[in-house]
Amino acid sequence: MKKYIISMMACMALLFASCQQEQIVFDHEQQQFKVLENAILIELIAPIGTAVDEEIYIIGAFNGMDEKTVIGNVAWQLEKAENSDKKWGIYLFPGDFVEGKTLADGFSFVSKKSGLEYTIKGEPATHTLTASVGQMYNVWADRWASYFSTEGEQVEHDGAVVYVLDESGFGQLNLYMYGDVNDLNGGWPGMAVTGTETINGMELKYFDIGADNEGLSETLIFSDNGANQLADYGPVVFSSSEPIYLHITAEGTIEKLKMDNTVEHDGAVVYVLDGLEWGMNTTLYMWGDVNDLNGGWPGMAVTGTEKIGDYTYMYYDMGAANAGLNENLIFSNNGASQLADYAYTIGENIYLYLTSEGAQLIADPANPGDVLWFDPQAKPKEEATIDLWIYSATETLTPLHLYAWGSKEVFGGWPGAVVADMESTAMLNLPLLHTQITGFVGDEYNLIFNNNAGAQLADYNIKAVEATNEYYIKVTDTAVTPLSLAAQIQGR
Repeated sequence: MKKYIISMMACMALLFASCQQEQIVFDHEQQQFKVLENAILIELIAPIGTAVDEEIYIIGAFNGMDEKTVIGNVAWQLEKAENSDKKWGIYLFPGDFVEGKTLADGFSFVSKKSGLEYTIKGEPATHTLTASVGQMYNVWADRWASYFSTEGEQVEHDGAVVYVLDESGFGQLNLYMYGDVNDLNGGWPGMAVTGTETINGMELKYFDIGADNEGLSETLIFSDNGANQLADYGPVVFSSSEPIYLHITAEGTIEKLKMDNTVEHDGAVVYVLDGLEWGMNTTLYMWGDVNDLNGGWPGMAVTGTEKIGDYTYMYYDMGAANAGLNENLIFSNNGASQLADYAYTIGENIYLYLTSEGAQLIADPANPGDVLWFDPQAKPKEEATIDLWIYSATETLTPLHLYAWGSKEVFGGWPGAVVADMESTAMLNLPLLHTQITGFVGDEYNLIFNNNAGAQLADYNIKAVEATNEYYIKVTDTAVTPLSLAAQIQGR
């Protein structure tokens, strides 16, 4: 598919711009804290229902702390993100670690109010991470210990109940209803919250509908006491035996709240573990029986994330209506770089691991929590640098630009960086220009020299084969070649 990418280069600037505008942004995934060059940034995506005033700490072999000794130790306390009620962050400095220990030795989180971090299965949770300073890492937590504890005396309700996990940010949540009976339980803006109740570790607001309203079909309108009303939800039928559980998100959408933490899917699912660090920027394009299935290039955005076993997968819902179609899957970094096609008949869920070698099957659909071979700690990534020394001998490709695609997009979007603006130096009386690419051992890039006016040279491939790598290249009007004098250059 490399030729496919090259053929699109002339319009990539527009393509990237439109993709960025249409990309779905998941609030709980967004980076909330600035990266520091000398620290590891951990951003915790806290369990659903975590209170905004929660005190959360990190513990593990790396700091020698446990759930009792860490409470009150501000050095290991996470800070709540200013612009997100779902994220807490902490800077970790390797110089503070217990000698010889790292995050790869296991760590977890503890809440002063809600206890230790637990898995969905009710077991103490442990994370492992091969981390580098100057990088940010998202870590998901499933539950606090309080989720599995007895939560006190049960609240008695008068008939049907509407429970709401309210992340709307409204000052006062009201519920108006119309349908079989208009103005049910009050005219606009409707009834106020009856009370709050903690269920499965989540603090839910609830509205008691009343025993006399059993069986009524009503449409619900939530509002901020009449202002900022949300879209109508329903109709729903009230039943005292089947409470209604809803989640009002920070984006103002209303969705069913799954009390067992399972995810409802639309048809077959493609699950992905990301070995390329593309994250939520990973898009999926499909062609075959139906081209542009679920979206034109670069395809559909990640539908969501789901924890299965010890791993958190990104997933793509295929759509029940597409069952049986034979499709070729192309994963890409939002179109900037792409993997080889993966053939798939939509039907059974599949579990894939994305690496520079392509998408690889890693799990039996019957046991998705038991991956066949994937071990993120088995081959930790080694940081690498590539130093490029460029001798420009072109007269027609002016101004000379450099764009790179591969393991990641480098030098910005198309047409890339202006070569003349790079660091200049002289070696053996040659005017060389220097730039550097940072990444990991095994990273591979394709360099495209161009003039930002429709003329470009064939891709020139480079690879980080070890921690430090140097390429000396010559750019002419017709080709990119290794610089023949490179072997004579000393002092590097």
